[in-house]
Amino acid sequence: MTVQILRDVMPEPKRNGSVWPRQRCPAFTPRRSASQKQAECWFCRYADFRLTEPVALEVGICCWPEVQLE
Repeated sequence: MTVQILRDVMPEPKRNGSVWPRQRCPAFTPRRSASQKQAECWFCRYADFRLTEPVALEVGICCWPEVQLE
């Protein structure tokens, strides 16, 4: 059985809106600190998933064009 991972490609940044880890948009810019550079909101410099907190969020906030994490 093959499992296909679907990614939601948004036409533009969803500024101040909720974003899921596997979504992406044309403004995607990978964080330098990310060990992986997959083109998904989870790895984007502009997404806030509270990754520096003890518990990260399952749904983040798009803060484009303000960088959240390098």
